[in-house]
Amino acid sequence: MPREPDVDGSELDEAAQGLRADDTRIHAASEEPIVSTGDGHACALKPNGAVDCWGDNTHGQATDPGMDDTYLQVSAGAWHTCGVRTNGTVHCWGYNADGQATDPPVTWPEHVWEPLSPNDTYTQVSAGRFHTCGVRTNGTVHCWGSNANGRATPPAMGRYVQVSAGGWHTCGVTVSGTVDCWGSNAQGQAADPPGSDTYTQVSAGSAHTCGVRTDGTIHCWGRNVELQAADPPQSETYIQVSAGEVHTCGTRSDGSVNCWGSNDDGGGTDPTGSFSQISTNGRITCGLKLSGAVDCWGDDEADPAVGSIFGRRTVTVGLHHSCALTPSGAVICWGSDNFLQSTEPSGTYKQLSAGNSHTCGLRYNGTVNCWGNNSHGQSSAPTGTYNQISAGSIHTCGVKTDGTVHCWGDNGSGKADDPPTSDTYTQVSAGDFHTCGVRTDGRVHCWGRDAEGQATDPTFLVRFTQVSAGYMHTCGLTAAGTAHCWGSNGENQADSPDGPFAHITAGLSHSCGVRTDGRVECWGSNNLGQTSAPEGTFVQIDTRRNHTCGVTENGLVACWGDKDTEKTAPPSEIFSQISAGAEHGCGVNASGSARCWGNRSDGRAPEPAGTFTQASAGQDHTCWLRSTGAVDCFGDNGYGQVTKPAGNYIQIDSGSFHNCGVKTDGTVNCWGDNTAEKATDPGSSLHFLQVSTGGAHNCGVKTDHKLHCWGHNGYGQSTHPTGDFVQVSAGGLHSCGVRTGGTVDCWGLNDQGQATDPPSSDTYTQIAAGHFHTCGVRTNGTVHCWGYNEDGQTEDPEGTFVSLSAGYQHTCGMKTDGRVHCWGKSSNGRLWLPLAF
Repeated sequence: MPREPDVDGSELDEAAQGLRADDTRIHAASEEPIVSTGDGHACALKPNGAVDCWGDNTHGQATDPGMDDTYLQVSAGAWHTCGVRTNGTVHCWGYNADGQATDPPVTWPEHVWEPLSPNDTYTQVSAGRFHTCGVRTNGTVHCWGSNANGRATPPAMGRYVQVSAGGWHTCGVTVSGTVDCWGSNAQGQAADPPGSDTYTQVSAGSAHTCGVRTDGTIHCWGRNVELQAADPPQSETYIQVSAGEVHTCGTRSDGSVNCWGSNDDGGGTDPTGSFSQISTNGRITCGLKLSGAVDCWGDDEADPAVGSIFGRRTVTVGLHHSCALTPSGAVICWGSDNFLQSTEPSGTYKQLSAGNSHTCGLRYNGTVNCWGNNSHGQSSAPTGTYNQISAGSIHTCGVKTDGTVHCWGDNGSGKADDPPTSDTYTQVSAGDFHTCGVRTDGRVHCWGRDAEGQATDPTFLVRFTQVSAGYMHTCGLTAAGTAHCWGSNGENQADSPDGPFAHITAGLSHSCGVRTDGRVECWGSNNLGQTSAPEGTFVQIDTRRNHTCGVTENGLVACWGDKDTEKTAPPSEIFSQISAGAEHGCGVNASGSARCWGNRSDGRAPEPAGTFTQASAGQDHTCWLRSTGAVDCFGDNGYGQVTKPAGNYIQIDSGSFHNCGVKTDGTVNCWGDNTAEKATDPGSSLHFLQVSTGGAHNCGVKTDHKLHCWGHNGYGQSTHPTGDFVQVSAGGLHSCGVRTGGTVDCWGLNDQGQATDPPSSDTYTQIAAGHFHTCGVRTNGTVHCWGYNEDGQTEDPEGTFVSLSAGYQHTCGMKTDGRVHCWGKSSNGRLWLPLAF
């Protein structure tokens, strides 16, 4: 049967809110906000807030609700589904014989600036078998559908942070942490547990109930014939529990899953791997993996489309560091760690916010943990529980579970003063010298330094859903998606561009917003590239001072702007080799597995099974060198470029539409497009150490360290210099090589400066020639680039590198720690690799 442990709660917010790391509306359900299973179907939230359902659709319960609405939480009942939209209203679909899929009523206000009633908006919904319950923003529970045995009649005076609708009963966690149950108690499933126990989450199954205590242990009660209500060992701690029909599953603190009870339907099998959330029913169980993939098992197993990514990643940026939150709740940080602000804490979190040199996280139980610089008390976490936090320059503020705001840290100009407790807020944003918040009535209130009018409350009659306090200016977003900015405007950072926007964020002298179609638009100063927003579709961004990071609809993290301290270089997994193609990249990770990113059309970016030593990405294809020496190619084969070559190889390289490789005997074999005889083998008498393919020519380093080039020579790109070389790279219409002494020579077309030799005082270990640009790794590990730079492909990155690969309009490099960083043109996601977990 369907239940929904799926969620914790404790949020007063009813406004549709943009996703910024330090003002994100927290999912009401901390235990199962992403994936939820019904009787034979399952639904999950995508990073962009869309709902994806799969499995049995007899009653329309697995029909996706469409992209007109975005959701904060979804709950799959037996044969119906409900979700909380971003504006706080509930929408249901599927089987409705008892009214369980009827949307609860909403009274829309007469004026756009007026908020919805807290009786009409919800922080969480739970779909049961024949009834549905939701937690309103005022903390009351409302139920609809079948009321047999009183399952849809909650206690009149109760205030709750989470509710779970089971088969014939309902349970909820009160604001004080105790559990109330109502409905059928035939098996003891609706008996309230001892009042001395407090809980963070409860799950109502078919005829039993389980809950996670505040100490992480699990307690169950009700029907126990199949041992589904047996408590797991009290030495184990859990972050979430899900009660099914005849079995129960829980997610341990270490990410492993434990199931107990009957396994007759296969849904009670313990899966391997690490998960951040589990949802179970009698015949289907699904789990959210750390990667964002959903895996399901059981007799009615149904999986989402291959490659689907679910869950919400968020990113937050500080002055010299950045952090991200994975779907599992783990923290990943990069950039400066001078004050340990990037030293990731253990445990799981549901929200992060980075200040200048400190970081704060909000745990699932509502408590706050801060780390990093504490010179002004900004990292001295307060007691109590919170819905949302925001780290400023040297102070921090948070919205408590009762809706009041509390601040701590430096109080210069009164920026850390607590506003009156008579005012309640849905969101707060701590800037450098001032603080702003959105009240529950939709008005914005600011306090602190107001020298430029940044802390002056806006007076126009509109209802705000989000506010962002920058350095000396503030930006807010209305319910209609209109951006309003005020304060310092010397660089046009306080301009208010036409909307609509889904989210807005303010920095030092620039601002950025995510439009409703996912495009990012930035305005203000661009002296460090901070308003040069990348292409792509984004679901969340965050700005501080001079850089911005964002999360794409596919869960990838992209950063731009000031790149000092490598704060704009999110960490990838560890690689041993990489290759940049025209619009995609591929590489071999530390374990020898294939990885690709960017444009995957035409099958150009596959990740074949096996172990590999090298990947080489071309225009619309990729070739892989297996550890056995065999070569396999994938993608467009219009010129025979992916036709498998015979023999074994020690090195390969892919050009636009052809490839060449050095065989184990030292000879070179080429295949694919043979225009200008570029795919003609240079001859069996020549033996090579390395070969490089360009747009229409090739160059190689022979075993005597002399160069040999062939193919198109219209610009002299195949007229190689004399002397001894250790490495060569063939670009679009030019070539460059590293001499044995470390100096670089380039030849061929030089219309963009791509074939200009770097100073002889610089020595290099590797060179990479792109289409119209060149980059090289100096002997000290730093990178220098030159040539065409319209898309930033020749901007020298921070950090030290061991190898580079230059694509058509972008460059990728492997750092000394094995992580990959790419720069240049961003379309098709060619610059962004999945975060390392």
